Amino acid sequence: MFRKIMFIFGVLAISLTLAGCDTENECPVVEDECPLVEDDCPDPIVCPNLDEVCPTAAEICPVVAFDDELFQEVLEALESRHYTEPSRELLIEGAIEGMINILDDPFTTYFDSSEAASYIAGYGETYVGIGVVVQFLDELVVIQSVMDGGPADTAGLRANDIIVEVDGINLIGMAFYEIIGYVIGDEGTNVNIGVVRNGIDGILTFSMTRAVISNPTVEYTSYLVDGELIGYIKVNTFGDLTASLFHAAIVDLESDGIDSLIIDLRVNGGGYLTAVLNMLSELLVDDGVEMFATESYYDGDITRTEYFGQLSTAKTYDIVTLVNGNSASASEVFASAMQEHGGYTVVGVTTFGKGTMQTDMSLTASVGDSLHITIGKWFTSDGNWVHYDGGTDGVVPDVIQELNEYEKAYKVFLLNDEVIMYDTVDDRTANVQLVLNIMGYSVRTDGYYDTSTRNAVMAIQTNNLLTVTGNLDSDTLEIINEALNIYQNDSDNDSQLQAAIDYLTGN
Repeated sequence: MFRKIMFIFGVLAISLTLAGCDTENECPVVEDECPLVEDDCPDPIVCPNLDEVCPTAAEICPVVAFDDELFQEVLEALESRHYTEPSRELLIEGAIEGMINILDDPFTTYFDSSEAASYIAGYGETYVGIGVVVQFLDELVVIQSVMDGGPADTAGLRANDIIVEVDGINLIGMAFYEIIGYVIGDEGTNVNIGVVRNGIDGILTFSMTRAVISNPTVEYTSYLVDGELIGYIKVNTFGDLTASLFHAAIVDLESDGIDSLIIDLRVNGGGYLTAVLNMLSELLVDDGVEMFATESYYDGDITRTEYFGQLSTAKTYDIVTLVNGNSASASEVFASAMQEHGGYTVVGVTTFGKGTMQTDMSLTASVGDSLHITIGKWFTSDGNWVHYDGGTDGVVPDVIQELNEYEKAYKVFLLNDEVIMYDTVDDRTANVQLVLNIMGYSVRTDGYYDTSTRNAVMAIQTNNLLTVTGNLDSDTLEIINEALNIYQNDSDNDSQLQAAIDYLTGN
């Protein structure tokens, strides 16, 4: 199972060896430890045979050698005899993928130059694309969220759609960043995205134009509640400029005289370790206990590194960290450090659970390509490993707050001249009914398009000078979708944020 975006541990130069051990360092030359028989045993009859006493280095330290002859034989056989006529390039690529797949590690992957560029671009403040956040779940690209007003939103893509085609190319079975390479592209170019949507048969295709997407890693504001000024910083990812932007936000909010602070890491899939470290150093004290630690693997050795706070005294205000199930990796480093080391409260739902770290290793054999490789684990201040496989399976908040059904509602779009008719049952109708209740219409929410639902739709059509049919069409849904957008973007309707505010104000 893929876990969205990776937690990067800097850039290291890594060399790999296939030897079981280092014969030069671990297996001394035979004569160093086993003197010649004639030196120690003048009588060879008394002394056992030298070979029995001192086995050769090859016997002590067997080397797992690469069988170039076997590989070449299989390669040439497939290239010349397989009925699909595979190219040598394809077979070599498959061999590399096979080595990676045998690791059973969804976070280690091979990037060609375009995929590597796409990955790095995701940590900038802007990128060119269609305006969606995706996850790789069970080898499928699932849209997690759609940016309001972006190309995908305007075209009709929505959360939980599964991207299966780009410009008619079937993406099933491709690597995650290979798929992303097809989705993004040059500004102003057109792209057709084919998706599978729950409750609808077949593939839905949406056309859109790629654009520059604003991707601010830090956004901040403040809320005045019951006479208390609460600072709020939303960290969307841990990118190149995140730490400096976070610092500027802290300085600005503190100059305003905040009484407390909320740091929102919801739907933050991770990023650079240096950003996390620099941000935590602004908030946590150096009390001799690490904020978190890493264990990195290299050539048989494990190196443990501990990271400490920088403050001499704690902040004068309380801090809450907001998380959800899509807070992963670097977000979990941050949240756990605030919770376990700082003693600050975490609010939301249990995080994703990714306790490994990766680095990007440039490959000299193919310019621009890189290996995104898992090199170790990270541990919380208390020594916990949050990993989903063998660990604690995420950071558990101190205050659990689930989303309500209105917060989970999504926009509904129709293709071409499709309409949803009165006296039918449809999952999409159930979702629309939730929004109708948000808009003040008291209707059922089980998906049956009854008379009260039709009357609400007719009222909306009348009030907005639309053709009054009582059926749901694209024009009517545009009004309903905008109502949902307004509702979900109102901080007063954010139950998890309000839970954090209530905690800080004692309500």
